[in-house]
Amino acid sequence: MEIPISPFFAKLILRFNPFRRVFVICKGYSEDYKNFTELVWKDDKDLDFYDSETYPQFQLWIL
Repeated sequence: MEIPISPFFAKLILRFNPFRRVFVICKGYSEDYKNFTELVWKDDKDLDFYDSETYPQFQLWIL
């Protein structure tokens, strides 16, 4: 299941994600504008979530 989410909720869920069956996914990560990439808080906590030109879309994926 894929659910579009705002940058605010993407950052919030990524930081406090107690479940490992929920993934925050970003389009535009590493200049990949065709595919979505999974975000990991440890690696991506400094990401500018509110830069809509660089990171145009976030989704929540539930397995």
